[in-house]
This record gives sequence, structure tokens and C-alpha cells, in this order.
Amino acid sequence: MEVYVARQPIFDRANEVHAYELLYRQNEQNFFDQSVTSNVATSLLLMNSYYTFGIDKLAGEGKVFINFDRSLITSGYPLLLDKNKVVIELLEDIVPDKQFIESVKKLKAAGYTIALDDYVESYECMELVELSNIIKVDFLENTKEQIINIARRWKCSKKILLAEKVETQEIYDWAKKLGYKLFQGYYFSKPKMLKGKRIEDSTFQFIKIMEELCKTEPNYKAISSIIEIDVNLTYKLLKLVNSNFVGATKITSIQHGLSVLGIATFEKWISLAMVKSMAEDKPQESVKVAMSRGKFMELIAKNTKLNNKANEMMMVGILSVIDGLVDKPMGEIVEELPLKDEVKKALLLQEGHYTKSFKMVLKFEKGLFEESKEYYKKLKIPIEKISQLYYEAIEWSEAMFSIMGDY
Repeated sequence: MEVYVARQPIFDRANEVHAYELLYRQNEQNFFDQSVTSNVATSLLLMNSYYTFGIDKLAGEGKVFINFDRSLITSGYPLLLDKNKVVIELLEDIVPDKQFIESVKKLKAAGYTIALDDYVESYECMELVELSNIIKVDFLENTKEQIINIARRWKCSKKILLAEKVETQEIYDWAKKLGYKLFQGYYFSKPKMLKGKRIEDSTFQFIKIMEELCKTEPNYKAISSIIEIDVNLTYKLLKLVNSNFVGATKITSIQHGLSVLGIATFEKWISLAMVKSMAEDKPQESVKVAMSRGKFMELIAKNTKLNNKANEMMMVGILSVIDGLVDKPMGEIVEELPLKDEVKKALLLQEGHYTKSFKMVLKFEKGLFEESKEYYKKLKIPIEKISQLYYEAIEWSEAMFSIMGDY
């Protein structure tokens, strides 16, 4: 399915692009669909921006402004984003209460840049204005006198004044004289449409989980918070970990599930769940291949000196089908995913600790036994053992696929 993002540049006083504002679009018609709520629009925009187009490509060397409503701010959703790339833009219709103000304070303390959208002189919540780094002044909703008053009040502060909805050269020159530092509007550029292929479902959360798992000391609470943002994902993962692969213990919460499974095991489930999620409109055989290949890699690790890397090797096998699922070259994908270097090298078939094992698996699956011989000899595993591990992996993947059938 095609997805769309509109991108409007924000210029500095030298008429250079300082940043871009990203805008949700439902189709090729370049306007906002009023039937879509602001939090749904932002969620879809983030999914499309991060994992269809790539936030680095959209931002270039600068940052991107993204609108957030009250519910997304208080849920802590922005804390999942890169503070060096994303400006948190607060919608003008938010009625701030104590919970909202505290949430914004947390974002500010964490180093995020806060922009207040569509500011007018009559805006009442001065506490929120004080917390903002950037004040976006609406040049259509304020009178000339009000625009002048706003400039006088804030231009000597540390806040950056952004002139919004600038539509003529005359207005642009006037705003510069008043002390406005950033500029946005149709005079410079209408939002430009970008189109790409959507990565389905809860992939955003899956990849944020993987980022946390790649840390030296993954945090159970942080991972749980990422999962719990998505009710549907929470249900799916609880259903998965409550399967008979876990045992008699029934999981009652995400954090409980993590403590029962352990980080290493949980990492495998996440990789499988992500591939299953991405394969909704693809042949389900891709999921079986990912499962069997991942398990094969894990079993090889456990029968070699790479035993302590079994979890990472399983991830290599699972993620090896991802390029076909999202219709992107593997090189682009590994740049975007938070994977460890050895995992990336193996997926790209570059020299690394896991690459020989992975090459052997690929050849063995195709029945190229002679060509795979050089690899399993180096691994010091006899062909009989390799065959045994392969069939064990297939048996395991069939059982797993059955459990995940309606997942």
C-alpha cells in the first residue's frame, strides 16, 4: 500500500532551509483529511516518516517539526524519538492541565526542542510559552499590531520566533525587520508530497524495542512502556508469550512476561513477531523461512564456539527475509534498523563472525551441499549433524507457525 507524507521547508534569515515540518497526508491530494483525528494523523505520520522514508532522509542535516496533541504528549510517546532530529510541536488547541505541563517539562529536561504552534497574542498559558524554545506566530490569525507586540515581547528572550503562514515577499521582509528568525509559508514553498510503500502494523514499536535490546543493559521498564503504548501489540505479545512455549506460568503483564522469559529469549520473540507483522500481505511461507532459518542459525551457534552469540545469530536468520517483506534493498534496511554490527555484516554477506554460518545456511537450504561443505568444515560440524540441526529447525518453525497462526 502506498503512503504519503508532505514536507514543508522552514527557512532562516539567510533564506536557507533550517528544518522541515512533516504533515500527514492520506492520499495524493495534498491537503489534510479533517476526518482523521490529530493523534491518529501523528501516529501514521511517524510510522511513515521513520520506517517508510527514513527520518534522516526527510530531515537532511536539520530537524523535522512534528505536531503532537495532548494524548500523545502525556503518553510519553515523543520520548521514543530522536531528540537530535525531531522538534516536538504542540498543537494550538491543547488545553494544558497539570499532567500535560509535567509531561512537557520531562521532554524539555530530556533535551527535546519544544515549539508552540499557531501562537496568538491572546494565548493564556504563559507556563507553556516559557517551556517552549520556538514560538510559531500565525501571521494570518494575528493583526499587524499583535504581530509587532509579540515580537517586542519575546525577541530579546532566548526564544526563537518563527513567522508562520508568510505568503508574500513584503510580509517576509517585514517579519525579518521585526526580529523573526525562522519563516514558513506558501511564499517559500507549498508542502511537497512524498510517496512510499508502507511498513504495516506496529513496526515502529518493534524497532524501538530492538533499539532498547541493543543497549548494554536493556531496561525491562523501558521496553514495557514502548509495548504498552499500542494496545493491539500488547494483546498480541501477551498471547504469544502465554503460548505453550513458555510453560505453565501465565503472563499477566508485559513486564511480567519479560521477567519470566529473560531479555535474550524475549529478543527472539520480538524478531519473529516483527517479521510476522510485516508479512501480512506477503506469502506466509516467508514467515516460515524466517523462523526455520533463524532457528537453524541458533542451533549452529550452540554447536560451535559461537554458543554465547546464539541469540544474535538467530536474529540474523529471522531478519534475512525482511528485504522481500518491505520491498527495499537490504543495504538500506540495515542502515535504518538498530542492529549490532555483526548482525548487519551477516545480513549484507560481508566478512564477520556470523557470515560464514549464514552463507552455509543459505547454500544448505538450496540443496547446494558441495558448496556448503567448505563452511561446515570450518565450523567443525559433520554433515550428519548439520542435517539433523536443519530438520530440527524446520520442525520447530512448523510448530511455532501453528501457534502464531492467527497472531
